[in-house]
Amino acid sequence: MAAPAELITQLRPLRAPPPDGTAEIALMALAGGVAAATLTLAILFWLRRRRPLRRAALSALTAARALPAAERLAAQAKMLRDVAGALDGGVVSLHGEPWLARLDVIFATTLFSKGEGRAYGDALYRQRADDPSETLDRALRKLLARLDR
Repeated sequence: MAAPAELITQLRPLRAPPPDGTAEIALMALAGGVAAATLTLAILFWLRRRRPLRRAALSALTAARALPAAERLAAQAKMLRDVAGALDGGVVSLHGEPWLARLDVIFATTLFSKGEGRAYGDALYRQRADDPSETLDRALRKLLARLDR
């Protein structure tokens, strides 16, 4: 039998098993996940900051829902004045039929000159037997949803 020192010299050095790529795959998946999360957050932040006028108008409509009928109609009219003023500064002095016609142009509709939206013209200052505020609320929400500001 050979001496122990001689046996030790005959041993081959230990080698690690060849890499199977799991660590690299996991690292790439982690980097991809972080990149996707960052991109998603950036898009959500960008979308959140877009259309502040529309968000403010919809918020005003929501706040007006708690008001009595006459006050609700007045709050909707004020919101329309604010939105129209932000979109077209020349409308602040309009009243009556010219105001309703300009609203039709701004929102690309006939709701204000020929439809229920006539309530925002001179009829706003008269007593009403009916309450069109719920119908108008739905119509305004649809019009504001198309607003890109």
